[in-house]
Amino acid sequence: MATFSKRVTASGEVTYQAKCRRKGLPTQSKTFKSLTDAKKWARQIERAFDTGEGLAAPVQSDSTLGDILKRYREEVCPMLRGGDLEAQRINIWLREWPFTKTLISELSPSVLATYRDERLRQVSAGTVLRELNILRAALNRARIDWGVPVPDVQIKRPKAPAPRDRRLKSGEEELLLKGCDGSRIKQLKPVIILAIETAARQGELLALTWDNVDLKRRVARFPITKNGHPRTIPLSTRAVEVLDAIPREGDHVFSAFSKDRCSLKHAFVRLTKRVKIEGLRFHDLRREGVSRMLERGLNIVEVSQVSGHKTLSMIQRYAAPRAEDIARKLG
Repeated sequence: MATFSKRVTASGEVTYQAKCRRKGLPTQSKTFKSLTDAKKWARQIERAFDTGEGLAAPVQSDSTLGDILKRYREEVCPMLRGGDLEAQRINIWLREWPFTKTLISELSPSVLATYRDERLRQVSAGTVLRELNILRAALNRARIDWGVPVPDVQIKRPKAPAPRDRRLKSGEEELLLKGCDGSRIKQLKPVIILAIETAARQGELLALTWDNVDLKRRVARFPITKNGHPRTIPLSTRAVEVLDAIPREGDHVFSAFSKDRCSLKHAFVRLTKRVKIEGLRFHDLRREGVSRMLERGLNIVEVSQVSGHKTLSMIQRYAAPRAEDIARKLG
């Protein structure tokens, strides 16, 4: 019997995954842009189940790790929030890393451990952990859903880094905004200001459409969020002024970045280098926003409604009060 799953990506694109199961046969699944196409394909697969002819060939045990990653990229990534970033990582692996050519039958912990150790010399432990999560998810999908006899390749995972506590230092906000004046991307300054004023995630800001902005009521709605729960947030006076000044050049508020989320990351990195600010990431602006709300006197419930955090521990992780500010309160 066929099942259909609707998913909405962070950019607002709707896709439908059709999945056909039959006892004794490998599960078949494929992602489509329309439900009609998904149902049409599912009917063809069910007829193929009945006749035994024309079934799409599953990944075989003599295939490579790259074959599994390709299928995961095509069938699973479109259904995931942030799946576009996972797909980009898979493309880099397929293009630049020889370990993807390893036969599944020859896959061993040492193959992944070698990759882990080499990457740890290049990037942070947090980045390596996220990459290993993609590999693990792809291999689990192949083992459970696609019937591929994937060997046990568990390896020791890097120790998770300590939570970041980076906030804007004195004068850094002014440097960032002044530096934006020299950028050819005119939406870089407003997206930075909105990130601070709303404490919204990067993906939420880039998926924001004008239909979900009400400047008269001073609210914005994020229908798709990281934790799966939509939320409506209040807009400060500064946020309203910034949004009101942005030209409406499409459905998305930040049309310059909405098609490629990595473009904002790269633009922000170039900006920080240009103005000589070290150790600052775009996501740190979310922490800055949460901390400022608490400093303005908003209570935990109010802040969580704006930021979307579901637990006190997560708000505590993002809120980073400065020691000097606490000292002044102590008198």
